[in-house]
Amino acid sequence: MARVNIVFLGVALTLLGGCSEPAGAARTCSGVALDGALLMLATNLQASGLGRIDETGCLTEIPDIALGVDPLLSTGFGGPFVCVRDQGLVRAVDPDSLALTRTWVAFGESETTFELATGGKAGGPHNPHDADLDAEGRLWVARYEQPGVAVIEPDGSFGGTVDLSMFADVDGLPEVEAVRVVGDRVFASVQRLDRRTWKSAENGALVAIDLASRSVVGSVDLGGKNPFGRMRPVPWDPAGKTVVLAMPGDFYAIDEGHAAAIVDLDTLVVTGIAEESAFEGSLVEVELAAPDEAYAIVAGTGLENATRLVRFDPSGKTAPIVLADTREGGQGGNYDYGGLAVVGRHVLLGDKAHGAPAIHIFERVTGREVGTLAPERLPPVSLLPLP
Repeated sequence: MARVNIVFLGVALTLLGGCSEPAGAARTCSGVALDGALLMLATNLQASGLGRIDETGCLTEIPDIALGVDPLLSTGFGGPFVCVRDQGLVRAVDPDSLALTRTWVAFGESETTFELATGGKAGGPHNPHDADLDAEGRLWVARYEQPGVAVIEPDGSFGGTVDLSMFADVDGLPEVEAVRVVGDRVFASVQRLDRRTWKSAENGALVAIDLASRSVVGSVDLGGKNPFGRMRPVPWDPAGKTVVLAMPGDFYAIDEGHAAAIVDLDTLVVTGIAEESAFEGSLVEVELAAPDEAYAIVAGTGLENATRLVRFDPSGKTAPIVLADTREGGQGGNYDYGGLAVVGRHVLLGDKAHGAPAIHIFERVTGREVGTLAPERLPPVSLLPLP
């Protein structure tokens, strides 16, 4: 079934890629000039789409283009990519035309559903969470329902896996969340959730894999729980060897340990960022603008996980400053904020509030909101600055 879908999609996207503005696209502008372009992923958990925010501050959206119902956005060498979680596919995106230029199947035909050591089964061979290409054209895929990283050969064939089960918790599944290729190494983050409770059994870890031998050559404890989302490179390291990871732990509790971490991939040295008690919630997304300037989406511990945008100093020398809060204006608050990016002078924040989706634009120097984009097709869930 997956192969049929891929062929059909390829025909559709060939037609799509030939248009200067795809059929059904919508365009809206903020009136704020930006210092760079961004890619937007949008979904309402029934349909999904892509958008491009250009330097003029305008958003062009493409409606549903077969990205599944709950996709994830990835970056890296040869990216960006969209992980189509419910179909086990990874799709490369042309950041200019928004066309999908290639599709990989992220599981082998003989792979079966993983049997948990604590009883029951994982969700099947699907559910890729992140992907990155190496210099030889191999795609490395973090798969949430299998105990390792998949390798897809340059010709698209399934090249096997790198087993990471030695980093799993008691259920045998490490929950591989993110991957990043840097030089001759692949780095993978693992969450170590106990599937019986969906809570962290241990601190998260970062694992180093040698590209040539496909063997584990190192690992480090991240000092916090549940590393969540992709690894984000910091702006002061153009080589991309320094990344930041959010570690929200239990979304309904204040966890001990680091709320986020900066990792030097060369040395595997971890620098922890604050604790959740300083934010009164879990850090869901973190972006560093400078060594002393960071932004985060913070989710509260209440049932609805009301979200806030905060600015803070990673060293913890000053208290976090709230720039936006879903609980304000008479709203009850919700897990509405999703998608965070720093682009030059501005911070962009996705807001999927029911009936009023938006992308808020904040000025870094003042912290004020200076513009808004109102998506017309689907609510934003992820933002990715483009090189």
